[in-house]
Amino acid sequence: MTITNTQKLTLHKLESLLLSACDELRGKMDASEYKEFVFGMLFLKRANDKFVEQRNTLRKEYETKGMREDLIQKQLVNPARYDYFVPPIARWTLKDDEKQTLQNEEDEDKRDFKGILHIKKNVGSGLNKALAAIEDAKPEVLEDVLKSINYNRKVGKKTIEDSKWISFITKFDKIPLKDEDFEFPDLLGAAYEFLIKYFADSAGKKGGEFYTPSEVVALLTRIIAPKEGMSIYDPTVGSGGMLIQAKDFVLENGGNPRDLSLYGQEDSGTTWAICKMNMILHGVRNADIRNEDTLKSPEHKAKDGSLMTFDRVIANPPFSQNYSKKEMKFPERFHTFMPEGGKKADFMFVQHMLSVLKNDGKMAVVMPHGVLFRSGDEKECRAEFICRGILEAVIGMPSGLFYGTGIPACVLVFDKKEAKDRKEILFINADREYKEGKNQNKLRPEDIEKITNTYFSKTDIEKYSRLVKVSEIQEEDYNLNIRRYVDNSPDAEPQNVKAHLNGGIPAEEVAHLEPLSEAFFGVNDEIFKKRDEDLFDFAEEILGKEVIKEYVEQSPKIEHLYETYRDKINTWWEERGEDFETLPNSGNAALLRKKVMPAIIEELNDLKALDEHEIRGAFAGFWDDLKPDFKSVAASGWGPELIPEMDILQSQFPEVLEQMDADRNRIAELENLFDAAEAEDYEDEDETGVLTKENVKELKARLKEVNANLKTFKKQQKEYKAALKVLEEANGDISEINELKEKIGELSNKKIPATESKKLQIDAHLKKHNALSKDLKDLKANLKAAEAKKDTLVDAAREKITEPEAKALILDRWLELLQTRYKAYVKAFVNEYISAVQNLQVKYSITLKDILQERDTEAEQLNKFLKELGYEK
Repeated sequence: MTITNTQKLTLHKLESLLLSACDELRGKMDASEYKEFVFGMLFLKRANDKFVEQRNTLRKEYETKGMREDLIQKQLVNPARYDYFVPPIARWTLKDDEKQTLQNEEDEDKRDFKGILHIKKNVGSGLNKALAAIEDAKPEVLEDVLKSINYNRKVGKKTIEDSKWISFITKFDKIPLKDEDFEFPDLLGAAYEFLIKYFADSAGKKGGEFYTPSEVVALLTRIIAPKEGMSIYDPTVGSGGMLIQAKDFVLENGGNPRDLSLYGQEDSGTTWAICKMNMILHGVRNADIRNEDTLKSPEHKAKDGSLMTFDRVIANPPFSQNYSKKEMKFPERFHTFMPEGGKKADFMFVQHMLSVLKNDGKMAVVMPHGVLFRSGDEKECRAEFICRGILEAVIGMPSGLFYGTGIPACVLVFDKKEAKDRKEILFINADREYKEGKNQNKLRPEDIEKITNTYFSKTDIEKYSRLVKVSEIQEEDYNLNIRRYVDNSPDAEPQNVKAHLNGGIPAEEVAHLEPLSEAFFGVNDEIFKKRDEDLFDFAEEILGKEVIKEYVEQSPKIEHLYETYRDKINTWWEERGEDFETLPNSGNAALLRKKVMPAIIEELNDLKALDEHEIRGAFAGFWDDLKPDFKSVAASGWGPELIPEMDILQSQFPEVLEQMDADRNRIAELENLFDAAEAEDYEDEDETGVLTKENVKELKARLKEVNANLKTFKKQQKEYKAALKVLEEANGDISEINELKEKIGELSNKKIPATESKKLQIDAHLKKHNALSKDLKDLKANLKAAEAKKDTLVDAAREKITEPEAKALILDRWLELLQTRYKAYVKAFVNEYISAVQNLQVKYSITLKDILQERDTEAEQLNKFLKELGYEK
């Protein structure tokens, strides 16, 4: 559905529309095969919408100045007046005068061209020509970016048919991409990043070629902390996410991102083009992105031909690659050459990065763990880094964070500033702190907060971080294996012999739970009852492990804990809510986070359930989830577009949702029945009426046979009756008359009724099955119609919402989401306590004496059986 003029495009809506367009290409193609088609079409539609918008603005400007029409027309076709001039052959739809300009073309396709939207044959060629024309109109920016996209490329053994491209174009026609359509200025860039992640997720292992998870990028960006006026360089730039986040970091910290110089280099031509488009759609005009092998030929050079140097360098190079010295430029970059084979190029990338880092610069790079401890040339390279004092920190990361590899990685932080005085290196072992995912693990907001806070404070934290003297590392022969310096292996489970013998819970293990209990206002006192100086027992109500969870969760002290956090957050909101209310006047939503976050940390820090990293992490997660909303309000005010459609439907049209849910449930039920029917050895034990496809085929064949028999029997009956009538009227032979009567009686009383009964039975089976099949088809059609109706209802309801009403609803939703976020963190803390208590119950619930007693009882029973069987006397 095309967005109406009164409703601006939100990020969520734009993402939905783009995914709908992707649906046209999904199927036999995987994401790595069709992503360039989507990126190319997005750029083509954006260029067209932006061109039309600028052309209308220019016309109004010239008309206001009183300029003559012929001069206006001359200016409107001047490419220099536009960000991206779109030639007629590339325009989405052409006006009559624009069609006229193509009539002198030699190419028949160009003469017949009415606009991208109206191409009906040779669509792939038309799209290729359009992209080439836009690139040729702006070669200084777009050279080789768009022409590399080929809509006639074979996918499998054939090209994509015209009908598929026509549907694809139609989907994009419903996506408005003018500046005035966007809720906030960088909305298109945010949507492009969403698509990049979507394609990386879909491509799986291949996704690692062009995408680093945004959480990892956020961590590296916060570590290097770029500032306005700096130059930032990524030698393996991929899709450009690190440079974009560096720009965003400067903005979020009150700097001017336009006063930032961005540089990148990428070996893959396809990925380089994706990066270039990423920069353009983010509005980054000055990014210098080169396409070449960085180790072989670094492309960013100063005026004197030497390599440029940068304030900040950041990268996630491809892990464990080979490289070649052949034709390598600037070999002086490397003080230690790694073997060209054996996939050991990791430190070659690091050395290159260091060679272009300014003398007061800082860099962060992702590396596989092997570089920390392998011997040979890599050891020599580590020794050089350490002895020069440029290696500042080694951060161990969880496994499974990156596309294409499950191995754990590390982050190496280098800082040339004050390197000669550096005598210690910070080790952070964060490999156990992450959120486990189905396909990939993920850094949580609190993990990023803890790593960055520890890095900047250089704090020693038991089993997590430690400042290690360089002399100690030298004694370890320059081995940087993180576990040598920060071992985060879990402590051995304590065991108490007295408790194992006699039962009860050891006092020292109950005391170990006391810090957790204090956060629950002393809930230990309700759960444990003192037996003696050394042992406790569980309260009488706790009869087993399964009771503990319910007992703890129903404790008034737990509810009091939730209420305390809820009240504290409400207090903070009452004090800081005005800052959120004035977002439309702020101009920069990012600054709000820095303004309000310290207050919520102060408000919640006195409570003991969450530590400061978790408090920061919960707020950071809340902020990241709502960042598009905050940007939208800051740029466009309190628009009803930000109210989720489910909230509107639930409040205005609950009956629609109720019916849709009922239809979905019935569809799922019927689909399960039909799927089950196709299983091997299916029997309709519940008499559902659903038949297998083979059953339906057999029944239809039987029905055809039965109908034929019935027709034959009735024909015979009719013929016999006619013959009987003739014989009776002619006083014919009595035996013949009796024989005919007997045949008619058998047909009338046996064969025809039996056959009709079979027909009714088969009809009933097929009718019941067909009714269920029709019901499923109708339900799906109804649900599809309801989905379309739902959009209309939501848009109509939004039109009626006033700005004050929208503001109140949006603010209430933000507070509710913040409360939900913190409650989830507190609940995780409660579950940690419950698990610890359950562990004690399981560990000490059965005593050694119980085991011995059970053994003796079983042995006595066995001896009794043996005697009864005569094996023992």
